[in-house]
Amino acid sequence: MSAPPLHFHDVAYRNEGEVALIALENPPVNSLGHGVRRGLVDAFDKTRRDPQVRAIVRCGRGRGFSAGGDIHELGTPAATAEPALSLHVHPVIENSEKPVVAAIHGLAIGGGLETALVCHYRIAAGDAMAGLPELKLGVIPLSGTQRLPRALGLEKAIDVILGGELRPARQLADGALFDRVIEGDAQTVLSAAIAFARGRVGVLPLPLIRQRSLPDADPAAVVAAARARLAADEADNPMAREALNAIAAAAETPDFDAGMAVARTIYDRLVASDEVRR
Repeated sequence: MSAPPLHFHDVAYRNEGEVALIALENPPVNSLGHGVRRGLVDAFDKTRRDPQVRAIVRCGRGRGFSAGGDIHELGTPAATAEPALSLHVHPVIENSEKPVVAAIHGLAIGGGLETALVCHYRIAAGDAMAGLPELKLGVIPLSGTQRLPRALGLEKAIDVILGGELRPARQLADGALFDRVIEGDAQTVLSAAIAFARGRVGVLPLPLIRQRSLPDADPAAVVAAARARLAADEADNPMAREALNAIAAAAETPDFDAGMAVARTIYDRLVASDEVRR
């Protein structure tokens, strides 16, 4: 009989042999509120200190992997309280010396998808719904503007982010977003992710999307075409222009960190605006 899971706030932790399972347990949609962010940092710290753990699977209980930030915290101090998602939680995951596999079912939305993108590998159910719909909330996806273009290419990333719609993982399987897309329920995906994680033990270097080059043949041309389409659109959409400027930074700056700095400046300004506070 396996030991009962430990709990770090709204995050459950248990071992499957040499694989640690870190699961969000924050119903209904595993939003990334302050308590969950603290729990993720504590859980990953445990994996770092446990010599028996050789790989990690990040998953979600219930309806999905994660639907992103807690909308009840949006515009409040809790939304940016430490540990913040991109500044603290994501580096803890990305810098793990043990392979981290995201097991994605149900929903991977907004900050949930961004968190999957910092894992070293991603296994998704074909019907898992993924997307970055932040523009509908008056903000832009932050790290998603830099990682999604490196995973899908600029053109598709622009379409996903500016469109804001959710898409099934099977429609996004062409690229580096997912390492495997399988048909099955949450348990099928979790079992596949555990097996995948065991197969990556000791395999170095661990892949990071932030280190990938843009797959586009001519990134500048893709950005120019997207800006021309926005300029020709009769409907004034300032939020789309803000998002496109952040995405363009992935092509117009020398590296990931420089692009993130541009995106963060845009994001912070929007988060401080009256529109978001409402």
